[in-house]
Order: sequence, then structure tokens, then C-alpha cells
Amino acid sequence: MRAIRSNIASVGENERGYTLPEILTAVSIMSIILAIGIIVLLALLERWRVEAAADQFAADLRLAHTRATEQLTDWRVVFMPDGTPLSRCSSVDYCIVKLDAPYGAGDPTPTLDDKTPPVRRELPERTKIKDVTFDPDCSHGDRNAVVPPSYCGSDAAQKGATRTLEFNSNGTVRTLRPGQSGTVVISSEDGSPTCPVVFNAPTSRIRIGEISYQ
Repeated sequence: MRAIRSNIASVGENERGYTLPEILTAVSIMSIILAIGIIVLLALLERWRVEAAADQFAADLRLAHTRATEQLTDWRVVFMPDGTPLSRCSSVDYCIVKLDAPYGAGDPTPTLDDKTPPVRRELPERTKIKDVTFDPDCSHGDRNAVVPPSYCGSDAAQKGATRTLEFNSNGTVRTLRPGQSGTVVISSEDGSPTCPVVFNAPTSRIRIGEISYQ
């Protein structure tokens, strides 16, 4: 019995606990690893949000193209990054609207189809339309969103302007200048990362570009 107690005592004497500096060092290392993990996760969440927003926007452009070719009338996707009100559309990122008839170069611009209400669309939270590569629509809330000349004047005149993509019944897409292709840049709320949605005017081909950081 004494031998057993002696062995237990010797084992206890040979073992020791962690010191305070060792514990603080371990906690510091774990805190650094956790902080790095949170930063990486937040960056991934931002990327996923922007990718989801670009996917949604591209899908809606394709939807407008499909409706135009199937219904044989023109559809518009109108961007309102500053919340400028348009006919029955305000405080949204963009709207999908139907015209009452197709038209070509030189034809008078048709009005909106009053029987089909605009489809109001919001991008995912904390994402936005950051930039576009084509001219603004300076109709300033005209209920019929008439496509104006390609040049709208001074920066003051462009303030609050919208952008319009028009999908035609013949399978093409146009901006304010017929035949113009372009890019719509989707970004996070703070402007980075960004993801371009590129469209080709003659074919209405829409593709999503690569995510980039600025």
C-alpha cells in the first residue's frame, strides 16, 4: 500500500500545469487565427453577394430577351442606381417594363404596355449597380421612358438619369445608341469587389465576367 502511495506521489511531483505566460500565448495565437478566419469569411461573403447579384441581373436581362422574342414586342430593363422614379417604379435598383409594340429605327417610340405592370427588382443586400459603359437616359422620369438622343448635355442634366437596355423582338438589344454593346458593373456597397455583366448588341449575348478587387 505504501508503495502505491509512493508511486502516486512521485507521479504528481513530476507533473506540472501550464504557466500563465503559456496560457496567454496560446490564447493570443488562437485569437489571431480566429481574427484571420473572420476576415477571410467576410471577404468570401462579399464575393458571394456580388456574384449572386451579377447572376440575378444577368438572368433578368436574359428574361427580357426571351420575352421580347417570344411575345414579338420590345422589353426594357431600366436601371435606377440613384432611385430616380420612373413610371410605377421608384426606389428600386432596376425595372423590367414592356412596350406596347415593337419598333425600328425612324419609327415613333411606342408607349409602355399599361396592361403589364413593371417588374420591380432589388439586388441582394449590400450590392449595387456601380457603373455602366453607355449613355444615360435623360428622360427624368418620363412615364413612357422615351429613349432620348445619345448625348444628354452637361453633368447637371445627367444627374439623376437612368440607364436603359432595350431588347427587341428581332433578338437584338440596344442602348441609347443603336448597335452599342456595353457593360454593367455590379459591386458591393463599398465598391469592391466588382463583377461585370457584358452584353453584345447584335446578338443579345449576355455573359458574366470575372470578379475583381480594386
